[in-house]
Amino acid sequence: MTDFGVLPIIKPVGITSFKVIHILRKITGIKKIGHTGTLDPFASGLLPICIGKATRIAGKITGKNKEYLVTMQLGIKTDTGDNTGKVVSEEDVYKIKKEQLTALKEQVLAITTQKPPKFSAIKINGIRAYELARKEMEVDLPERSVQILDFELLIYNHPNLEYRVLVSKGTYIRSLSETIAEMLGTVGTTVALNRSMIEGLEFTKQVALEKITTENWRNYLIPIPEFYPELPKIKIEKIDDFQHGRRIAVEMDDTEEILVLNQIGKFLGFGKVIKGELQPIMVFI
Repeated sequence: MTDFGVLPIIKPVGITSFKVIHILRKITGIKKIGHTGTLDPFASGLLPICIGKATRIAGKITGKNKEYLVTMQLGIKTDTGDNTGKVVSEEDVYKIKKEQLTALKEQVLAITTQKPPKFSAIKINGIRAYELARKEMEVDLPERSVQILDFELLIYNHPNLEYRVLVSKGTYIRSLSETIAEMLGTVGTTVALNRSMIEGLEFTKQVALEKITTENWRNYLIPIPEFYPELPKIKIEKIDDFQHGRRIAVEMDDTEEILVLNQIGKFLGFGKVIKGELQPIMVFI
């Protein structure tokens, strides 16, 4: 049985993404492990973990759009943008009018830039922004381009708002909640956050971290080819040539990316076909 692939872990509230990796290294005995997009300690939800050679595709997963279920509280602002931080502002908030809530979706979908929170992992001159913020040093991060692809207000139970949002890579939900509060004429902070989906990927075997054991972790391992159902496949016999980066003559039209398998369907890696030759791109043998 293979020892590389992706574990679709459901991260619990209260631990860092790096702690998840630490736990899984102990369980699997494999050191080469990486996550595919940090979830803050107060957040929960889907955290795909790349095991072994699968760390090489982590960037492909990290770059995908992600969906979150969010609860925010109006009338309170913290230095971290979530309920783990120090309260820096409080306001009396009257019940939000229906027309304001109705207009919210169009306003949110119009957002194209965002300033990341100072308590973030972005580096400033080689130092994480949150490290500077914890020392109460000045942190001024430039705005970045983001996309809000879908937004739905789920529940308004004053002073809390619950919403679902689909966003591009690099979008900070803590900052988004603060912006939504500004749109409603007040301040706000994120009090609960759950990553519910990664666009284009179907995780049929999601598993809670606490259920993973030394005996069962391989049962939840998703093989790399399952992440690329749209890619064509080719079976080859000259495995040694592919492994050592040599081109292989094939009868196939040109294609930019293809899954390469052996004759019994075992995944060997990625390649591309140019003028009747298969060229290795990424080898997993």
